[in-house]
Amino acid sequence: MGTENDDAGTHTRKILFLTNSESGQANSILALALEAVTRPRVQVHIASFRALKRRVERLSPKLTFHLLDGEDMLESMASRGYPEDQLPHVPTRQSFAPYGRNIALVLTGWDGERVFFRSFFRCGWYT
Repeated sequence: MGTENDDAGTHTRKILFLTNSESGQANSILALALEAVTRPRVQVHIASFRALKRRVERLSPKLTFHLLDGEDMLESMASRGYPEDQLPHVPTRQSFAPYGRNIALVLTGWDGERVFFRSFFRCGWYT
């Protein structure tokens, strides 16, 4: 968490939430960000993919969005042969089977050519 001096000599805390744009992770992060932005002297930044940008902007004008370029998790998985329409969403033992067979792809949607952190460093958060 970074800090920055303001005119009163106190510190403004900067919090960056880095999240996938998919609802499973993003919903939890957005809830945390909305709580954090209510605190005094806190700037809240969210870095994610294009699919989340509009949601962040509608939640609060106090949230700063930083675009991660490149493929989000679902796009990356689809480009590697595992499109979203083949992802089961019903929580059953049978629906877990495709995830189990492809657990590395599900947990890390990006391969060496689609490096997630390369997008992070281009989003401009640290400048």
